[in-house]
Order: sequence, then structure tokens, then C-alpha cells
Amino acid sequence: MIYVNGFACKSALGLNEDEAVRNLSEGKDICLKEMSGFLPGGKTAFLAEIPLYPAPLNRHDCRANRLLNECLNELQPLLEEIQGRFSPDRIGAVIGTSTSAITDVENEVLSAGSEYEGELKYDPRVSEIGNISAFVSDRLAITGPSYSIATACSSGGRAFVSARALLESGACDAVIVGACDTLSRITVSGFFALGALDTGRCHPLSDDRAGINIGEGVGVTILTRTPLTRGYVMKLLGAGSSTDGYHISAPEPEGKGAKTAIRLALNDAGLNPEDVGYVNLHATGTVLNDAMEHKVIRDVFGDRVPVSGTKHLTGHTLGAAGVVEAYIAYLIFRHGLKLPALNYLEHMPSHEFDDIHLVKKPEELRRPVIMSNNFAFGGNNVSLIFGRNDCCD
Repeated sequence: MIYVNGFACKSALGLNEDEAVRNLSEGKDICLKEMSGFLPGGKTAFLAEIPLYPAPLNRHDCRANRLLNECLNELQPLLEEIQGRFSPDRIGAVIGTSTSAITDVENEVLSAGSEYEGELKYDPRVSEIGNISAFVSDRLAITGPSYSIATACSSGGRAFVSARALLESGACDAVIVGACDTLSRITVSGFFALGALDTGRCHPLSDDRAGINIGEGVGVTILTRTPLTRGYVMKLLGAGSSTDGYHISAPEPEGKGAKTAIRLALNDAGLNPEDVGYVNLHATGTVLNDAMEHKVIRDVFGDRVPVSGTKHLTGHTLGAAGVVEAYIAYLIFRHGLKLPALNYLEHMPSHEFDDIHLVKKPEELRRPVIMSNNFAFGGNNVSLIFGRNDCCD
């Protein structure tokens, strides 16, 4: 069994656990708002930027690492426990991202304006994808396997898959698992160019859905083979992944790769579809993704399992989505929360989805098992299954 010990996470849902619990219960967010400066021509878009206080990190300094550092600070008691139990070379770090420090590079170039000649003021290695995991290892003085994963919107989910492999192979006794993505003009304008960005508030699974809202997100947890003594623990029951390579940005219309990932996760966990208590959908709000995911859920679960999404509350946190949504499962288990509803008021869920069990108003979790799905560019798909701490022994 693989245990998920404690969790620190920040997104538009909240900057701490109490805030996130309250907002998840009430269907609210704290910082999704209309912002300018990310799109050409003075256009605005609904985005989420996490409030961050300055805390320079020397050679690893960048916005993403500062956010990660805040989460590590919150997990200090758990980190001290694993550092007391395991040697540094037996503790690993796997961190997902799709932007790393690109935000800082953008800001430096923009601030330099026409005078910019390509000479960076900081160590360019900070902007490498691998720096985000190197920072975690250096910050904690651990020397076990350490690497970053960048598979677009499945990066955070794949961090769990890779961390579990390190534990099951015997390479590690504990693995720091996390993900972070910050707001970037490249990603915001890129999704806008693809016609996949909703410049108003997104409303996944609705008739008039028009795309995603992008939000910053960061989260960190600790995976072990035996539970730690401090903090709340949930279980990673199963995981499945696939890469169908259908298209660089569009999903395979019938969801073949997504179904494969889900069925592999169920088989890995030794569960039938009806054993799952809730599925947190990828549910981005794009026309093609939501239509594909509907077919997947209909074919695998029918209308037997409650499903909804949470990106209307967090924004799409891209490379951090898998970790942010694992945190939502953690909150539901730990605090006995009702399932998040797709209750947009003026944007009701489409009748296109009447043959699956959409959560349109909060419901009780009736089985202590939650699945979370992330489907990325290039057909890179991950499905994770989590269990409450008292289930599935």
C-alpha cells in the first residue's frame, strides 16, 4: 500500500486548508478575476494569481520555487519525521511542472524593454525544467532520486505515478511529490490562440462552454510505504496512464487513451467501476475535451458514479492540476465534505451529459474512493484512485 501523508496546497480555491475547505463547500474561489497584461491588444481574461510574499531563495530563486517553498514550510513537521526516520539518500523528490521559471524570464525581458540584449541577470539554469525538483532536494538536503516531470496538464498526476514506482522498486523510503505552475504570457496567449481560453468565467460541461480559465497552482505531499505518525493520511489505491499520441493539442474524440488510463487504474486498484464513490473529471470547459470525457465516463461508469469537475473553482492549473485535484480528494476525505457541484446558476450543465451522473448540487460521498483524471496535450493521460485512510486494507 502507498500512503499519501499530509498535504499543503495553494490555488484559487484557497491559500490554506481552512480556506480551501470553506470555498470547496460553498463553491467559491478567492482570486479568479479579470486580468490584463497577458493577451495582446489590451484584451482581458479571467485568471488566478496566488498572492505571494517576497522570500528570495538565492540561486534557486523564481516564483515557482517560492510557492513550493511556502508549501514545504507548512509540511515541516512531516518533513522532520521522514528526515528522522530515513537517510537522505532514501528520500526522493518528483515535481511536476509545465512552466517552471518561464514567468520570471518573461518579466525580465519585459522590464528590460528595447534595451534587452539577451543577457540574463540570474543563473539561466533556474529556468530549466529540472530546477524545480533540484530546489526541493537542495532545500531539504536530500540526495535520493530527484527529477521533474513535464507532460503538460498530466504532469502532477504523473508525479504520483513516478513516485510510487520509486517506492515499490525499493529505491526510496519516502518521496516528496509536488507540482507547480505559475501564470505565464506564453501559456495564456497560447491557449487563446488555440481558441481554448474562455476570457470570461469558465463553465465546464455546459452548452455554451468556451474554454479554460488558467490559474496558478502549487501542492506538495509525501508518499511512503508505511503511514507517517503525524498529519492526515489517505491511500493511493491505483494509477493508470497512457499516451495515445492522437494530436498535439486536440483529444482523441472517442477517448480511447483516456479509457485505457482509467481501466488500468481500476485494474491496478482491484476495483470495479461501481466501487468508485466520485470521479473528479478533467472537465476543462473546452468543447472537444468535455465531449470526449463524456463518452469515456458513459462507457466506463454509465450513470452509476457521481462525477463533476473543480476547475471552475481553481482555474486550470495546467502542470499542477493532478496535485491540486489530489488535494481536493484529500480535503473531501479528511473533512467529510460533500461532493463539489457544477452549479453555475446561469450556465447549467448541458443535456448532452444527461446519461451520466453529474453532480448538480452537493451530494454525500457514499463510497470512500475517489478517482481523479488528467488528460494532456499529445494524448498523455493519467488516472489516479485515492482511498480514505480507513478503506481498502
